[in-house]
Amino acid sequence: MVFIPRTLVAVLILVVAGWLFKLMTAKKNGAQTHTVQSVSVLVETIESTHRPSNRVWSGYGTVRTMQSAQLVAEVAGRVIERPEGIEAGRSVKQGELIVRLDDTDYINALDAARQALKSVDAQIDGLDVESEQTQLQVNYASEEIEAARRDLGRIDEAIAAGAGNPGERDAVLSAMLRAQRQLASLQQQLDLIPSRRLRLQAELSAQRAQERIAQQNVERATIRAPFDSELQSVNTRAGDWVGLGSVVARVVDLSRLEVPLKLPASASSWVREGDSVRLWVREPGGEPDRIGQIVRVAPEADSSSRTITVFVEVRQDPSEPDRLLPGQFVNGRVETHDEHERVILPRRAVQSDTVFVAGPFENSRRMIEKIPVKIAYSFEGRRPEIDPNETQWVALELGYEPVEGSPIVISLLDQVVEGMKVRIEGDPVPDPAEVDQIPLAETQDEDQGGDT
Repeated sequence: MVFIPRTLVAVLILVVAGWLFKLMTAKKNGAQTHTVQSVSVLVETIESTHRPSNRVWSGYGTVRTMQSAQLVAEVAGRVIERPEGIEAGRSVKQGELIVRLDDTDYINALDAARQALKSVDAQIDGLDVESEQTQLQVNYASEEIEAARRDLGRIDEAIAAGAGNPGERDAVLSAMLRAQRQLASLQQQLDLIPSRRLRLQAELSAQRAQERIAQQNVERATIRAPFDSELQSVNTRAGDWVGLGSVVARVVDLSRLEVPLKLPASASSWVREGDSVRLWVREPGGEPDRIGQIVRVAPEADSSSRTITVFVEVRQDPSEPDRLLPGQFVNGRVETHDEHERVILPRRAVQSDTVFVAGPFENSRRMIEKIPVKIAYSFEGRRPEIDPNETQWVALELGYEPVEGSPIVISLLDQVVEGMKVRIEGDPVPDPAEVDQIPLAETQDEDQGGDT
């Protein structure tokens, strides 16, 4: 093994250190300073402008029919006819026959009622004749009494003169009393005729009611569709006995439907009768399946679900294959008009109740400012005049929005910060001579080589 003296090692270390120092000094002397430009970021903005807005309320509900009927037998009887094709699922027109019951007993009852009606009517006509004849007899009796009184007066005068016969007077007086009794009896008969007439007229009304009931029973034996509708079910066939109150069929009108739509309780001050409602049987989006109209608004809110109920009427052609059916669950959206114009922004532009505003253009750039705002409400829809691709929007509260005309940043929101230098579309491109020069790094001069 060769041993190197310590003195030689120390000399070598000093030589290497001197060489390194010389090399570093040479590089430093040949270094030059390069600069980069402080470039402003180009961002997209929307002008803070008050615009008309429609607020959209979303809800849900279950379709139900506005007109349906259980066809119930109003008389008992055996089914004698059920037309071919009267089956569940078929459309029927108003007045179309569903089933016919045996109406023989009801026709016989109708005939009996009509005969009884004629009998009472004839008795009332007889009262007119009776009244006329009785009045005539009353007149005759009155004349007889007057004649007897005159005879009695003459006899009394003769008796007073001494020439009269008392026996003759008694005979005349007796005849006058009989005439008076007859007159009283006839007058009583005449006075009772009005009450008898009233009694017969009451009986006539009762018989007419019986006739109407009998006529209705005959008609009720024939059960028909009460309106244009769809047959939901038919429960009887020819030969079946149907009791009073038995359900024969059920019909449903699909041309007019109703949806009790549940909306947020905050919509109560916005929605009105007549507002248009878009309905989907699937998730909302695209063209609606049906469009309805609010016809009523419930006066109370549901405290458990914090909703109100609006009743939406839908009219449709029952023959359409994609018709709405009672019992279907639907989603609905109600669009209401805001009476105030507001600043409308994409929902993503508002972060933690603040927006980024590009400040005034100064020194070839703008500075980002952070402005507090307050959201009045949010909504969905297309606003192509603002942004053709955006569907989620917020409307700002009046008095809590940026100054009219301010450019509000809507791009690079995850990168911009307050005080950042930016440009917006339409700003002039800055002259490179006017851009800030910032030292970037010290590099080796290309014309000066280093020691090797």
